[in-house]
Amino acid sequence: MRNDDCPGSSKDMLEQLFNELFREYEHPLYLFAFRMLKSDMAAKDVIQDVFLKLWMIRDRISEIKSISSFLYRLTENKVIDHLRAAAADQKRKQALWQRMHQSSEPHAGVGVEDAEYHTIIHQAIEQLPPQRRAVYLLSHAADKPRKEIASLLHISPNTVKNHLAKAVENIVAYLKNNTD
Repeated sequence: MRNDDCPGSSKDMLEQLFNELFREYEHPLYLFAFRMLKSDMAAKDVIQDVFLKLWMIRDRISEIKSISSFLYRLTENKVIDHLRAAAADQKRKQALWQRMHQSSEPHAGVGVEDAEYHTIIHQAIEQLPPQRRAVYLLSHAADKPRKEIASLLHISPNTVKNHLAKAVENIVAYLKNNTD
C-alpha cells in the first residue's frame, strides 16, 4: 500500500482542507462576485473558476500566508477577467454588426478603411497598461459609469477619470504614429 493510499495521508488531508475552505468561502465569495457582476450565473462561473484554481494548487495551500486575502484577490481577478471577456465579446458583436451594415452599403471601400481604422484602435487599446486598459474597456465597451468602474476595480473615481484621460491620449498618439 502506498503512502498516499493510507488514511490520514497528505493527499487526504489536502482534500479535507480544500473541502473545508470550499464550505467556508464559497458563499461569501459568491456574494462578493455577485455584487460586482450583478449576475447569478456569472458569479457562479467565477466562483467555479476560483475553486478550480485552488484545487489545481492545493498542494501549495500551506504556502499561502492569508488564504482569505488570496481567495478574495483571486475572485476579484476572475471577475475582471470575466468583465474583459464580456467587453471583448460585446466589441466583437458591435464590429460584426458594423461590418454587416457596411457590406450592405454601396461604398464598400469606405468599410475597408473603417475596418483598418478599428483594427489600429484595437491595437492601441491592447498597448495600454493593464489597469488603464481595464478602465477603458469597462467604460467604452461595457458602458459602465465611472463610479461603478471605481467600485469594481477598488480605485477612486478620480483615478478612473485619470486613467480614461491617459487612455485617450495614448490611443490618439498611437493612431498618429500608425496611420497615414
